[in-house]
Amino acid sequence: MSFSSIFAVMITLVLIGSIGILALNVQHITVTVEDSVRVYVKLERELESSDEVAIGVLINEMDNVASATYYTRDEELTKLIENYEDGAELFESYRDDNPLGAAYDVEVTDASYIDSVAQEIEEIVGVSSTTYGGESTNNLIDTMEYVRTGGTIFIVGLVLIAMLLISNTIKITITTRQTEISIMRMVGASNWYIRLPFMLEGMLIGLLGSIIPILFVVYGYTFMYDAFAGMISGNIITLLEPMPFVVDFSCLLALLGAGVGFIGSLVSIRKFLKF
Repeated sequence: MSFSSIFAVMITLVLIGSIGILALNVQHITVTVEDSVRVYVKLERELESSDEVAIGVLINEMDNVASATYYTRDEELTKLIENYEDGAELFESYRDDNPLGAAYDVEVTDASYIDSVAQEIEEIVGVSSTTYGGESTNNLIDTMEYVRTGGTIFIVGLVLIAMLLISNTIKITITTRQTEISIMRMVGASNWYIRLPFMLEGMLIGLLGSIIPILFVVYGYTFMYDAFAGMISGNIITLLEPMPFVVDFSCLLALLGAGVGFIGSLVSIRKFLKF
């Protein structure tokens, strides 16, 4: 029964590790995407510098706006030139008669406010247009949130299953030692003296069951990171670095295994001894 329980804990922790790695990477990607979501505000070309600055003050005073970075017309033209290999030849001649207007790069406090902030900015006199990725950005963030929430619920369910399996194993163990426990109680053994070995046994079952999942996390995640890192381009969609992630996550799995075994044993022995 102990080997069966160790195997059950091992399978459960492998599933927890797989879902946990997915959930944590989705969390990392979500935070990165949310941090990169900004409202790009184009101002009308005819505005005076003082009016451009005044618009910036209004934007910074809005609710849910973290910051607003101001770019002059010349800076906007410079960015346009840098985006093209032959940008200097194409656009440098417009330096004296710049067709572009100034702009603001607005960072919001939370990506969920991106729509309302963009709409509020568009109502300001002197604003030409606002862009932020639109509905596709919102859908991406919502999808990641669903995956993260679903993964968390699934992990909690697996932990409860592991506790139930260990609890049932300890119950059977206690039943087979019922005569020994009765003798120990008759000679004056305290309840803690009786239940401590079972609690330690549950922790040991959990720790032994976590060995294979830890190896799976260390080598499996490192292989996955090396295999997929080259397929993902850009600075937004990135996976967590293997180090120190695999070390921290392995320690978490070991603690989770020991904790689940401890709690499962504690519950079983308490019910049997009727504390």
